[in-house]
Parts: sequence; C-alpha cells; structure tokens
Amino acid sequence: MFPASRFDGRHADAVPVRLRVEHHDLIVETADGVVLDYEQLGHVVVSEPFDHTPRLIGLPNGITLEVYDGDGGLTGALQQAGVRLPLAVRLQRHWLGVVAILAAFVGLLAVGYVRGLPAAARWAAFLLPPRLEHRMGEQFLVVLDKHHFRGTRLEPQRRAQITERFARAAAAAAPGVTYRLEFRAAGKNEINAMALPGGIIVMLDGLLNVVEDDEALAVLGHELGHVVAKHSTRQIFQSVGVGTLAGLLWGDFSGVAASVPVALGVLRYSREFELEADDFAVMLLKTQDLSAEPLYDFFLRMLEEEHERHRADIPIFLSSHPSTKERLERLHQRLYEPSR
Repeated sequence: MFPASRFDGRHADAVPVRLRVEHHDLIVETADGVVLDYEQLGHVVVSEPFDHTPRLIGLPNGITLEVYDGDGGLTGALQQAGVRLPLAVRLQRHWLGVVAILAAFVGLLAVGYVRGLPAAARWAAFLLPPRLEHRMGEQFLVVLDKHHFRGTRLEPQRRAQITERFARAAAAAAPGVTYRLEFRAAGKNEINAMALPGGIIVMLDGLLNVVEDDEALAVLGHELGHVVAKHSTRQIFQSVGVGTLAGLLWGDFSGVAASVPVALGVLRYSREFELEADDFAVMLLKTQDLSAEPLYDFFLRMLEEEHERHRADIPIFLSSHPSTKERLERLHQRLYEPSR
C-alpha cells in the first residue's frame, strides 16, 4: 500500500488516496477502503523514477496519481507485476553502461565518417547524370576564370602538340572517357594543373613552362586518373555536402563556388585519391611505350620547387598528403628496383 495524491483533471485540489498493486492491476482507494479506480497496469502510463521527485501515473480516464517513491517500493512492486523500466532508463542508472554506449556511438560516427561517407560519395558520384556533373564543372571553371585564371599565353603550336599527344594516350588508357583539356594562366607563372567535375582538365602555363613534354604527358595522365575515378565529384560530395552541391548545380555560388580558396580547397584530394591518380598516370605512360621516369622526374622537379616557393604556390596535387618524397619513394620501389 502506497500513499498518493489523486488529481481528477477537473479540480486543482489533490485528494489523498492509497495505491495498491495486485497481480497486473492498479487499485486506487480512499483511506477507508472505497475503491476509486481499478485499472490494468497495461493501460496506465508510469513516469520514470527520479531522486527526490514523485512519480506520476496517468490513468486512461484522465486522472493523474502522484506517488512519492523514495525507498523504491513502488518501483519494486511494479517490476514484480511485470512493469519494467525502459532500457534507456535502466542504463542511465549505471554510469559504466552510459560510458560504454557513448564510446560505441562515437566509434560508429567515426567509422561512418571514415568509411561510410567516402563510400556514399563514390556511389553518388557515379550515379550523378553526366550532364549535371558537367554543369558543376563548368560552374567551377566560370568562377575560376572570373577570379583566378587568365588567358593562356602558350604558343598555339605547342598547345596543339600537347593536345594531340594526350588525346592518343587517353584513347589508349581510358577509351570512352570524356574529357576536355583547357589551357590557362594564373598568378606569377603559377604551377598547377587540376581536374574539375565533368572531365574538365586545366593546365596552367606556369607548369608547362618548367616541364618537358613527357613530364607534361605524365601530369595530364595523373589528372585523367582523377577524371576516370570521378575524384573531383566525390571530393565535393564529401566536403560540402548535398545541400551545397545542389546550389552548385542550380546556380547559387554563395556557399562554395564564389569563394576561390574554398573552390580550390575541395579539390585537394586524399592520399588514396592521389596515389590512384599516380598509378593511372604510370599506366597511361606505358601505353605510349614510356616508363614511369617522366612522372618520377616531374616529382623531382616539383620537390625542388617546394624548397624555392611558398607552400601556397605549389600545385594542388602536391600540397597535401602523400608528400612528394613519399610518392618518389613509392615510384622507385614499384618501378625502378631490379626485381620489378
């Protein structure tokens, strides 16, 4: 028997009553034994227990019971009758369980971010219709042309030679893959090359002014590797999310593309993406009866540039992990050892 206060929902006064739990029923009666309410436990709503706070029991007819359960007697009686506390409430009473669940939740978030997000981005990138991906790349190029690039000054003859040679190599290494090669200039002979969504490959004069023709082909092969694997689109999905991506597709640049540093930032690839592009470049060179030496020489040349230039001025594909030294070592191990 538990003392309680009964509120009938029509008056503010509390009526003192007694509460009994028998089998699977809840019985409410006056001090002299007159039964006021008789309900099955399955039809009532019981609040969770808190220290120094009464428990509330709601009956189907709108009546509310307020019961002080400081010693846990009511909780025990309800449990014996088959009314168990929710799992979340039970776990809250055991701090070790709470810590374990929190750690598991954080772990799931980490796994989702590290593995789930890239996998979802890859799925979305390959599902995206080509016309939308091309539109996205065009909008990036429009912004970069407006705020960052300027027209190329490379001689038309050399542009034609590079374009034709790359076309032959691309047809052999990635038949059926659509791309478009663009020549631009930026800054004070900025050295850079990049692959935009939709197969747009941009080569800057500054890079072509410091490399040999075979090295230029290796760089273009690297960028084509990004195109084949849709690294640009995948990186945008991972970096800016679906909402901002929708803005890029339908013309609102306020979130990403209007900011050149951010637009270039989303094209800074992961270690995995860069190594995949390196491997593709090596394969493209082999289709032209070339070894990986042009790519190796290019990285050596860029390693010298890293020492001479500020970090912000070096190419996108060299400004993040893996480092140039690591990529040189990897190429040497894979392609220059006698066992290979």
